[in-house]
Order: sequence, then C-alpha cells, then structure tokens
Amino acid sequence: MADIRQQLYDRIKASTKDSVILEEMKRLGFWKRDVGMPSLSEQIILKEADLTKELNALLEQQRRYQNKEQALKEMRKSRLEQSRAKREENKKRRKQKREEKAARWKASKETDIIYLGDNVSQGLNNKETDPAKLTQHQQPLVTTVEDLAKAMNVSVGTLRYLAYNRIISKTTHYKRFYIPKKTGGKRLISTPMPKLKQAQYWLLENMLNKVATHDAAHGFVRQRSIVSNALPHVGAEVVINIDMKDFFPTITYPRVKGVFRSFGYSEQIATILALICTEPDVDQIELDGQTYYAAGSERLLPQGAPTSPALTNIICRKLDARLKGIATKLGFNYTRYADDLTFSASGEAVTHVKTLMGFVKKVVKEEKLVIHPDKIRILRKGARKEVTGIVVNDKPAVNAKELDRFRALLFQIEKDGPQGKHWNNSPNLLASIKGFANFVAQVDPVKGKPLVERVNAILVTHQFKHTIKHKSKAQQAKQEAEQKQKSKKPWWKFW
Repeated sequence: MADIRQQLYDRIKASTKDSVILEEMKRLGFWKRDVGMPSLSEQIILKEADLTKELNALLEQQRRYQNKEQALKEMRKSRLEQSRAKREENKKRRKQKREEKAARWKASKETDIIYLGDNVSQGLNNKETDPAKLTQHQQPLVTTVEDLAKAMNVSVGTLRYLAYNRIISKTTHYKRFYIPKKTGGKRLISTPMPKLKQAQYWLLENMLNKVATHDAAHGFVRQRSIVSNALPHVGAEVVINIDMKDFFPTITYPRVKGVFRSFGYSEQIATILALICTEPDVDQIELDGQTYYAAGSERLLPQGAPTSPALTNIICRKLDARLKGIATKLGFNYTRYADDLTFSASGEAVTHVKTLMGFVKKVVKEEKLVIHPDKIRILRKGARKEVTGIVVNDKPAVNAKELDRFRALLFQIEKDGPQGKHWNNSPNLLASIKGFANFVAQVDPVKGKPLVERVNAILVTHQFKHTIKHKSKAQQAKQEAEQKQKSKKPWWKFW
C-alpha cells in the first residue's frame, strides 16, 4: 500500500494533481476516452501538466548551474565512471585477444613451425612446394611440417628442437673430439647425438641417396670405393692429386638449403632440413658451474654427420661436370673421392699439365671451394704414384714399405702383445690394425687375406670389441686429475 502511495506522489510531483486525477478517471471509466473532441477543462489540465514538467526540468537545470563546483564534480564523476567502464571493457577485450592468440599459437606449435631462431626464420612462411620436381628427383611428397614429422616418425616439437638455431645454449646436439690425421695434425669430428643422428640417417636414406651423383664421384657412393677411384689412373704417365682445404666446413647453410630447394621443397621445409644437416662452430664456456655452448660462426656441414658426404657429392655435381669436361678436352682422366681430386694422363696430353692446373684452380674458386696450397702433388714418370692411398703405377697395390711395417707390427703384437704399440697415430691400436688389414684385402685380396686372418686371431686373443670412446681435451684433463686424486665421479659429469 505504501508503494502505491509513493508512486502516486511521484506522479503528482512530475506533473500536476489535476492531470493525475484526469488519468485515473479515464483509467477507471469515469471519463470516456477518444469520444469527440476533448473539453476545454481537459485541455487546460493537460497543458498545465506539460508546463509543469518543463518548469521542473528548468528548475533542476538552474539548480545545477547555480552550484558550478557541484556541477563540475558531477561531470568529472560521470566522465570518470565512463572512463573506468571503457578501460574495463578494453581490458577484457585485450585479455580475450591474448587468450585467443595463445590458443592459436599453441595449436600452431603442435602442427607447424613458424620460428627457428634469428637469421634463419625469414622463409618459414613460404610453404609453396613443387610436386613435379619432387617426383622428378624421387623425393618424398612432403608439403607440410606435419607431413615431414610424420614421415620421420617424430613429433613437430622434436623436429623444432632438432632444427632450432641457438646462439647460446645449455645443450648441444653434437659430441666433438679430435682425431689425428695420417699426415699429421688433428681433425675435428662432430658426432651427432642419437636423436639428431636418427633424423639425419632418415634424410640420407629417404632423400639424399636417391639423388644421382656425377660419374666422377667415388667417395661415399654405393658400389664405389677408393679402389674404383684409383682404377682409372692405373699405368698413367702423370698423376695429379689435389686436396681441398676445409672441405665440409666450406659448405655453408645457405648452400645446403639450396640443395633441398632444388629438389622442389618449399622454403619452410628446406630451411628445417638444412638446419638439421648443419651446425656452427661452437665455443664451450664454463660459468658458475654451468656449461654453455656459444655459436662462433655461421652454420656449416659438420664432419661426422652421416648426411655431410652425400650433400657434398650433390653440391659438387657442377664442379665434377666442369672438371670432367676440361679433363676430357685436354686428354686427362678425372675422379673425385670426397675432397681429393685426381687427374691422370699419358702421351701427348702430359704436355697440358700447366693448362689443366690453371683451369682447375679457376673452376674450384668459382665453385666457392678452396684448394689446399700444400697438398698439390704432380707425380711423373718414374715416381711412385698413389691415388687415395693406393699405388697405381702398374696395378692397384698397397705401398710395399708400409705393408712391410704392418707385417712387422703384427709379428711384434703376436709375440709381446699390443702394449706400447701403435699404428698410424691412432689412439686405438686394435681398431686401426683391423681397418688397415681390411684396406689391404680390398685393394689386393691375395695379400690381404692372410693379414685379415692374423688380425682376427689377435682380436680374439685380446677380446677386442670395436667400441671406441673419444674424449675431448677438457674431458681428458678431468680424467687425469681424477686419477691423481684416486676419486670417481658420475659419468654424466664428463659431458
């Protein structure tokens, strides 16, 4: 009842008492609606009500203007409330956008790769593949990152981890160690960790090995060997051996990426594959008990990765074709085993050696490779001619003096045991003699067979297992210190 009374007071206050009575009389039926023209009294009542409403509005406005400070305060309050409401609305909208972006990013990370580090991610948005080229080169039809990950039997996340280009990292995909060269000095070997090695072997078997190499290439080519590389030069009057300097490190990431692009793969897929096959020179830094690996160069082909030899053979196809053409025109034979270039000739062609060398240096430079200035050997008539360690004067043979030294070593091992003995600067005597005996058997089966039998007997006697553990300089220093202290540490502290 009180509510009804209050409503009635509010209506009278907003208009007039007479207008409210008129409305109620119409509502209750005491004053008929819409019958003829309204009477004069009704018009006066309605006009009075309208004027009263206008007057009330003007009075309210006048009161506000009379108190300017209050008016400004109310205006500021109103604007502040509007501003807060707008900020809250914008905040909610931004939060929603962030959540939507995070959800899209999470979804894309599971199915796509759009960033792999600085300086290598520019082309990851280019996903245009050429299926006709892939078919022509007998390559797997991989058009998306999901396709590649599925084909390699890994997740997209694993693929991203293996390919990511890190400038500074706490982890490394390679074990690095040095091995002695036969001619002196040391060679850096980078052996990939199991996950990366598995990925590289997949690339080797399913992509790289399906690409035809030039006929002149014999290194790391199926059904070819150092023997097949030497045979074209047997009996030649002059043999020219040329070694290239830093062969694998000379092949950089952009060139490897170009190989996969030439197969027909999109720039995105080619980028991922090239990153898997390359690595930068890395400096190992110890800081506050933590080991960091800092990239010290652009990405290169690592010597020790299973994909590196096949990639060099593919990249060197143009080099081989140009050198083969020049050699044929001048009357020379030409073969290449990895970074060893060999030319040979007899008769009148021997007079063109200087011309040949000029062309070879020019072509090698144009193909962005480097000839080792100290490893150019021109072997003429009367000299012992060797091609990749095989004597080719009359027939493929092993150096007689080296063979005599090897037989003497086997006799000493059979007599006194392997302690204190070595072969070709190798840290593992039994592994090195096994390798050399197999090499002799490959070149000359008649001389090699008895040597292989003697070596096998030695290996059985000394329970040899072909497992070689290589240690870096830092690891060797740690091991020596531990031996002096006669203490042991967990195996993981060595890596």
